[in-house]
Order: sequence, then C-alpha cells, then structure tokens
Amino acid sequence: MRILLRTLLLLGIFTLTVNSCERDDICAASTPTTPQLVISFYDVNDETQAKPINLSVYEKGRPDTIINFTNDTMVTVPLRTDVDETVFIFTKNPDIPDAEDEPDNQDQVTFSYNTNEVYIDRACGFKVTYEGLTAQKLPLEDTAWIDRIDIINSTIVNEDTTHVNIIH
Repeated sequence: MRILLRTLLLLGIFTLTVNSCERDDICAASTPTTPQLVISFYDVNDETQAKPINLSVYEKGRPDTIINFTNDTMVTVPLRTDVDETVFIFTKNPDIPDAEDEPDNQDQVTFSYNTNEVYIDRACGFKVTYEGLTAQKLPLEDTAWIDRIDIINSTIVNEDTTHVNIIH
C-alpha cells in the first residue's frame, strides 16, 4: 500500500510538472524578430542592373561592429533600437589595393527613423519596427562612391523586401 501511494504521489508530481510548461514559454525560431535594413546595390550607368560590391560596413564610432560583404548585390545591416538614427561607414573595396577602377573609398550614411515596439507574445517579448526611414550621405573621401540613395520602403517590418537602393 505504501509503495502504491508513493508511486501515485510521484506520478502526480510528474504530471503537474509536465503540464505546467506551455508552448508559449519557448520562443519559436520561426517567430519574426526585429528586422534588419535590406539594401540593394545598382549600377549608376544602368539603374535596372544590380551591381555586386565588395563592402565593409560598421557603425560610426564602433569599428568593432564591422560587417564584411564580398561580391554581393544585397546586404542587411541592423539599425539601432534605442535611438532614432544609425550612422554607418560604408567602405567600398576595403583592403583591396589592386582595385584600380574603384579603389578603397568611404562614405558615411545616416539612417533616421521612428521606432515602434510591437508585442509578440510572452515567450518572445517585443520586437521593434521602423517607420519614416530617411537617408543622408556624406562622403568621407575626396570623391563619393555612392551616387544616390533611394528609399524604396520607408516602413521596415520584415526582411522580405528591399528597403533601400544604393546607386553606385
């Protein structure tokens, strides 16, 4: 009798423990999170033609945040969520001394926006979306490699589409 009571007690505790965990205690990997800014690069001579680029990007004042891209026509970079602008340094052809036609060149781009916190659920918490995206470029060298910046989508809620086109 005692063994039966002990077994039933342990079974009851186990059942309560297993049933206390709910699906929303774990944030699924497929849950959308704060989106990054999607940037596509296009040829200045034919703006319908995507143009690959060798590029390094870092947040101004934070060179430890550097991201390198090689021969890409589209990149994603994270925007800050704690302020309403992020300033990036875009370096074309970084550390490529033999890039005769387009040597290493830096431009500074300031992205300004409004942030909105969106509640996802108890497990995932909040994500941030962005509205009213604008961009301003400033060459850091004698000549700018970025010819123009076009905002394609000023509202950033996902990474499914391009938000900004850079013509170079």
